[in-house]
Amino acid sequence: MDKGNHYKKCDLQIHSPRDRNWKGKNCVTEEEREAYSKDFVKECRAAGVNAVAITDHHDMVFFEYIKAAAKAELDEDGNPIPNHQQLVVFPGIELTFHQPPMQGLLILDADFPETLFPTVLGSLSLAQAPKSDSKTTQTVAISSDTINSISDIYKKLDGTDGVKGRYIFLPHVKEGGHKTLMREGFHEAYTKMPCVGGYVDGKFEGGGAGYIKILNGEVEAWGFKSIAVIQTTDYRADKTLAELDTATWIKWREPTAEALRQACLAKESRISLVEPDLPNIFIEKINVTNSSFLSKFDLDLNPQLNSIIGGRGTGKSTILEYLRWALCDQTEDFGKDGVQSDILKRRNTLIDKTLKDVDGEVRVFFLVNGTRHIVKRNPKSEDVLLKVGEGEFESVRPSQIQELLPIQAYSQKQLSSISVRSDELKRFIEQPISKEIEDIDLKVGEALNQVKSAYQKLAKSKELYTDLKKNEIEIGSFKSQIEKLRSGLKGLSDEDKKILDRAKFYVNEKNHFDETSLEYSTIKESIRPFKELLEKYIGKESDSSVVFENDGILNSHNESRNKFYKEALAKAQELEQLHSDATLRHEELHQNWLTVRNSFELEYKKAKDKSTSSQSILTAIKELEQKIDKLELVIRQKRSLLSEVDMTDEGFDNLYNNYMHLQILKTDKLKESTKVFTQLSNGLIKADFTKTIDVEKMCEEINSVFSACSLNINKSKTEKLAEFVSSSTPPLIKWNEAIYELKALSEFNSAPEVKDELPHTPVLDSVGFSPANRRKISEALTSEGLLRLVAIKLDFLPKFFYQTHNEMGDEIPFEEASAGQQATALLNVLLNQDGFPLIIDQPEDDIDNRAIEKIIKNLWGSKKNRQIIISSHNANLVVNGDSELVICCDYNETSEQTKGYIKYEGSIDKQEIRNEITSIMEGGERAFKLRKEKYGF
Repeated sequence: MDKGNHYKKCDLQIHSPRDRNWKGKNCVTEEEREAYSKDFVKECRAAGVNAVAITDHHDMVFFEYIKAAAKAELDEDGNPIPNHQQLVVFPGIELTFHQPPMQGLLILDADFPETLFPTVLGSLSLAQAPKSDSKTTQTVAISSDTINSISDIYKKLDGTDGVKGRYIFLPHVKEGGHKTLMREGFHEAYTKMPCVGGYVDGKFEGGGAGYIKILNGEVEAWGFKSIAVIQTTDYRADKTLAELDTATWIKWREPTAEALRQACLAKESRISLVEPDLPNIFIEKINVTNSSFLSKFDLDLNPQLNSIIGGRGTGKSTILEYLRWALCDQTEDFGKDGVQSDILKRRNTLIDKTLKDVDGEVRVFFLVNGTRHIVKRNPKSEDVLLKVGEGEFESVRPSQIQELLPIQAYSQKQLSSISVRSDELKRFIEQPISKEIEDIDLKVGEALNQVKSAYQKLAKSKELYTDLKKNEIEIGSFKSQIEKLRSGLKGLSDEDKKILDRAKFYVNEKNHFDETSLEYSTIKESIRPFKELLEKYIGKESDSSVVFENDGILNSHNESRNKFYKEALAKAQELEQLHSDATLRHEELHQNWLTVRNSFELEYKKAKDKSTSSQSILTAIKELEQKIDKLELVIRQKRSLLSEVDMTDEGFDNLYNNYMHLQILKTDKLKESTKVFTQLSNGLIKADFTKTIDVEKMCEEINSVFSACSLNINKSKTEKLAEFVSSSTPPLIKWNEAIYELKALSEFNSAPEVKDELPHTPVLDSVGFSPANRRKISEALTSEGLLRLVAIKLDFLPKFFYQTHNEMGDEIPFEEASAGQQATALLNVLLNQDGFPLIIDQPEDDIDNRAIEKIIKNLWGSKKNRQIIISSHNANLVVNGDSELVICCDYNETSEQTKGYIKYEGSIDKQEIRNEITSIMEGGERAFKLRKEKYGF
């Protein structure tokens, strides 16, 4: 685990069986007290309580028993609980004072020497009952001769050897509570007290507006003094800790009074009266096997705010760049041209010189919703390896790491350098809803494929209908010619004429048999793949590694599934047999018919031979009949194709409208995200996403299609079309209208029904497409070209404005705002977003210093929802931002300043960390003083 601060579920007012108001059994003997303490530790474990303070009235006897029980606790397997998981037990006392007439809790370091307990009690003129007694002495308020003010408590304790700096005093501050400080006339005592926090019995459920304002430091008469409130159970065994369900989550690394004091000073960040939200996606650790600059290091990171500090050139940025490189975070995503190449060049040089040359490897441990992912990247082998959970390491592409373990990361001054690019700003809108957009894009892609397939069928269908129309006209002409020719036959008896007339019936019968043969063949081709699919599913083996809980239900489900597939296969085989039988019967009947037809052919030939004078007419009739025969075969084939195509204008329209609907849905999602984006920027940025599309890109794509179809249409007209679409509300609807006009023109010459006038095209007309242009489109725009136009996706580019919030309510184009204003607004967005880890190298280089206080408040909220890793020279971000973990970098040899190392890791509760901040950081001492002034201690 990292060496930073973590939340602990605490109850800082626990009474023991010595309490005079105890509701449980008395514990007098050593055995009874040890047994009770053991049970109490179990009760804490069951309630999820991590820390308690034993605070009997003017008595400290029972602490040693509960402390010993916590140390001796065993897990379910009978093994000792590791030190860092043991119940923390603070020694404490509940104090009652005569002046001011109030109660308070005195809490000492968890490792405070028990030998000094009598000294602490003595400094407050307290004498506890003998250890062997069942109960504490009757509580008598501490005399005003000993303590006459809250400040006197500090004077007495600070003047006692070994006590100063190892205690915290929390006055009772419940509104209307027994002996609370929050009473009329106590404002002066409140104002002058050195305390930074107070406690309440039971849950803190707010109170009157005036009371809340006092606690928030908003009342002058009460010294504008803000304090933290800690809720406690005031436990006396009438209910279990789980039943009382009252605790305070306090953040620390070491269980000391100083840690509690620091938590009170940063109450917004380190104290929670409800179970706190914490990031469930964060980088656990970075391990570097070797580095020519930082050597080998292993750095555990906190799930919340991590601050890397140190002199310039000590390795702060190097650590961040190693992280980004290992997680395949590409700077190509941020900016172009010089900005991109400089950042990428610096990183590549860093990796080559500090890792590749010494065969160093970077390993990053990344926790996602409880599952550990380990990434290993080696610059020499260029391998990227990933291990998920208990699986094995596998070689993956960098893009897979980016998708699975994305981060938001910015190098020095990168935030301000990208803030003037609309396409980069658009990322701030798209990133929070990237998964939704990805899902919609997948559906759009599927819908487009359906549209393309449908239109290919529709175009084929219309082509077939047009051909059929032509063929039917041809057959009608041929039949009319035959009738005319037959009427001109001479030298034939009526009987011979009847025989010749019967020929047309045999042509019809032949067509019928041919059509049936085609049908049977089509059905056979349909049965075969269906049967193969069923056989594939039946032969599919279940994955033995997949484990189910509800085996009974799943087994029944599998039986039902297998039964269906087997019965379906049996039906398919039965159908296959039916088809075979029907085909044999068809062939048998066809053979019978051929025998009859052959007999007729003899009669037909005899009748035809009798008319020697009409041989040329009969030959012409025969040729026409043969043409009709061939055309009818073609018609049957085309009708068969039509049944397979099976697409109508209405069917295509439904699919195309769904395709457009998905694109509109995506746009609506982006519009919603722009509203959130404005809110996340604290109202500093406004994004207009209503009309603007990338006109230049749209023109390029339209011109590309027109050029491929040899449509020499002036580019100014496509520009006007793109601008017209862009300025419409909504643009997608207008583009939809234009597509349908182009579709109507493309189909004009292939339609079954001939029309004299070109289709009506109001959109194209309005942007200057001439009749000649439209005629050319109708002749040259192919179905493939139309589909390319359909596939054009309008790329929306919102316009961004900076809102000054001045008296006039001015807003200016975002690119005209100062770099500090731009970066501050964007940093607000990043801090107000949930999501994957945020990594920023020296954010103070970008932000407007006047906004630092607002940034700090956003930091407090942000680290509940996402991990933040920064390097900084600014103590305000580190100290007042209340970093959970501070990582101090320094030079190995200060005189050379060529190699760095990680000198310290810890929280600002530790003196060595505070010393580093005050000595090396800009505004270090001032930041601590500001914090002191802010909290009035």
